[in-house]
Amino acid sequence: MSKRFWSFSWLNVSLKFLVVTSVAIGLVFTCLFFWLWKQQEDQIMEQVRKQAIILYNQLVLTRGWVAEHETLIQKRDAAPSSNSLHHEPYIRFSDGSTFVKINPSILTSELSERAAKRGLYFFKLTNTNYLNPRNAPDALEKQAIETFRNSSEKEIFKMDFQNSKPIMRYIAPVYVTENCLSCHSGNGYKAGEIGGCLSIFIPMDEARKAIQKNGAVLFAGALGFGGILIGLLFISTRSLLFSRIRDIKSSINRINLDNSPQNLSDKGDELKEISDFCYLIDAKLKEEHEQLEKGIQNATIDLYRTKENLEKANRELEQLNKARSDFFSDISHELRTPLTNIKGAVDILERTSSENSKYVKIIKRNSEHLIKLVVDLLDYSRLEAGRLELELSRTSLRDLLNDAIIAEEAQAQEKHIKISLKTEELILKVDRDRIYQVLTNLLANAIRFSPLNGVITVDAKVLDDSRAVITIQDQGPGIDEKYREAIFQKFYQAPLPEGSKIKKGSSGIGLAICRALIEAHGGKIWVESRIGSGSKFLFTAPRWLEDE
Repeated sequence: MSKRFWSFSWLNVSLKFLVVTSVAIGLVFTCLFFWLWKQQEDQIMEQVRKQAIILYNQLVLTRGWVAEHETLIQKRDAAPSSNSLHHEPYIRFSDGSTFVKINPSILTSELSERAAKRGLYFFKLTNTNYLNPRNAPDALEKQAIETFRNSSEKEIFKMDFQNSKPIMRYIAPVYVTENCLSCHSGNGYKAGEIGGCLSIFIPMDEARKAIQKNGAVLFAGALGFGGILIGLLFISTRSLLFSRIRDIKSSINRINLDNSPQNLSDKGDELKEISDFCYLIDAKLKEEHEQLEKGIQNATIDLYRTKENLEKANRELEQLNKARSDFFSDISHELRTPLTNIKGAVDILERTSSENSKYVKIIKRNSEHLIKLVVDLLDYSRLEAGRLELELSRTSLRDLLNDAIIAEEAQAQEKHIKISLKTEELILKVDRDRIYQVLTNLLANAIRFSPLNGVITVDAKVLDDSRAVITIQDQGPGIDEKYREAIFQKFYQAPLPEGSKIKKGSSGIGLAICRALIEAHGGKIWVESRIGSGSKFLFTAPRWLEDE
């Protein structure tokens, strides 16, 4: 037959699935059947072995009881053999009756003969120096006795055949007791040693029949269950999968593509047709992909050029930004000294001149404002350049807040604003001058945006084991949510509400300095606000721990 026939390419998908599934499930159930059969056989053999051990223990106990007691049975037509006895076993009474004294050897023989007649099992007591020829050991029993006497092994369990019938043989040692020496003292036995072995023969016909019967039941069950499973799998798969494959094939047949196969059914089953169609689609997609790649390459070249231009512009912008920062730093440094001198001269003029004091105060206030602006610009330049170093020390938060409030109290009194302080006695681990700078900046902003006769609340409390949180709340116009992050950027000022009479700040750099200083301490600053309900500025600062 052709190679195509043996590859099953002429079968459709559902039939292939049925064949493959049947073979796979058949192999699985065959392996499972033989495994269960072997487990069942081992279980039956173990039961036979346990039965032999129980029989052995029962015989040993019975022989021990007979050896310990005088046991007589009345002699009838046949009497037990006494070849193993060293004394007369018969006892005759005056009434003419005769009784036979039973010893363990006779008991074992009698029980074995009765059991053998019923076809149950039989056994014998044997030894290498036997008295009764019927107790002569066979080859296996000789080997067992030798093994028991020379090793720690105490039982032998083996399959054998007798008269072409299978039997299970169980051989275990019999030990000499003190009661045994009364009859066998002349044989050189000693108490506690192995005097022979008890050989038990259990016919396996019934066990074999049970194994075969159970095997047939297992085979029939596996065959039936396997058939049902194959049927269920085929039916469910046909409805869930094969019907979908047929739908896909129908859709493919309705699609007109250039260079499409003219007769897909001749090339194999439905999956082969679908795969051929997919290869065709793949070829067309590759062609489209190549065209798209060419377009991307051209666009990439343009993008690369644009990127170079942006990088160049970015470098120029960085240089301009650095130049601007250097300019602010240099000019702030240059302006600070003459402005300080002007302020000193104005202070002297204010103390010595009583005339034109109004104009002197104006000059003083504006010179102080200009000095603060220059200091802010200088500090921010240092922060941007990373040249600001903190001097951390043990600082009382209450004293720090009081000093900041006193510094801004004059401005607050001009607007009749009350500053309320609520704080616990907390010790911080901060640069006192820098946190003081943050507090005065925040208080100055709160005063500027608060209405006349307003109230500013300053609150400080423990946040956790290592941090404190400080809050400054005003009654100003509030800050729109979209500006709450931007106000901490340098040179940015949020637009004031329409119609507000509040003057804008001079530079918009104060909050940027506050954020930089707080973050330098490992803290965080943020604002909570609602339009028309005031603003609340909060920041965290590290606490001084007792073990530091």
